[in-house]
Formats: sequence, structure tokens, C-alpha cells
Amino acid sequence: MKTVTTLLFALGLMLAGLLASGQSKSDKMYDTFANKDGVTSFSFSKDMIDAIDIDLGDDDEKNVTGDLNRIRFMSYNPEKGSLKNSEFTQKAIALLPAKYEKYEDDDDDSDAVIYLLGGKKKYSECHVFITSENPEGNSFIVSFFGDFNVNDIDKLKSQGQDMSE
Repeated sequence: MKTVTTLLFALGLMLAGLLASGQSKSDKMYDTFANKDGVTSFSFSKDMIDAIDIDLGDDDEKNVTGDLNRIRFMSYNPEKGSLKNSEFTQKAIALLPAKYEKYEDDDDDSDAVIYLLGGKKKYSECHVFITSENPEGNSFIVSFFGDFNVNDIDKLKSQGQDMSE
């Protein structure tokens, strides 16, 4: 009886691990704001991404390479929601687990903040948070998922900003 219980417990753990591995920990950020007033979101699947070319500039060395599996986009309109645009951004960032690292760049004037999951030049996730300087302006989140290398993070940030316009 003890062997059967142990076997069922191990099988349950494996099944839970398989189900959890398909989702990103950052999906909680999108799920929290789903169907809330002022929030619009959509995503591009791998099939859709493969149909378009993501180019971050004229230089071949400044592009996203590797396997990009999904792009998610979320916008927040403070005139339709209950939070200020900066409160929305702060709350969304707070929903990311601690293992996501903030990317520090030299551009202190930028309205974009980047959080990454991965290593030096190889990442599995990149989240670009854009908050309008205008308190009534919209806030945006653009998230890139996959197994990719980024040679120029600033260009990726620029791509996220372009998608939010």
C-alpha cells in the first residue's frame, strides 16, 4: 500500500511539473489585469511571429536572434480604469517574481523600464514597461518570450516603444 501511495504521489508531482512548465511566471501579471476596466491585451503566437520579420535596425548585428515563441502586449488607459498610469506600471512590475532582473541603461530620461529573465546575452523573457509622462496617458507592457539572444537591448526597448505607439 505504501508503494502505491508513493507512486501516486510521484506521478502527481510529475504531472504538476509538466503543467506548470508550459506557463511563464510572468503570466500572472497578464492574468491579474485580464478583463479589468481600462486594460486591453493581445498576444502573437509563434505561427504569427514566424510570419513577420522583427528587425531592430539596419545593422545585421542588432537584431533578435533565436527562437521567439510569443509576444504579449497590454495597454492601460487610466481614464477608464481605477489606477493612475504609474500605479498600473508599479503594480505590474511588482507581480514579476524576484528572479527577473531590471536592465539598467545609460538613458535616465527614458519612459521605458526593462525586466529580463536569463543570462548575459541569452534570455527567455524580456518585458518592456512604458509609462506616459502625462498622468492621463496610457501605459504599456510589451513582453517577448522564447530562447533568444539580444545584441542590443536598447534596440529591443525601442521596438517595444514603437509597438506601443
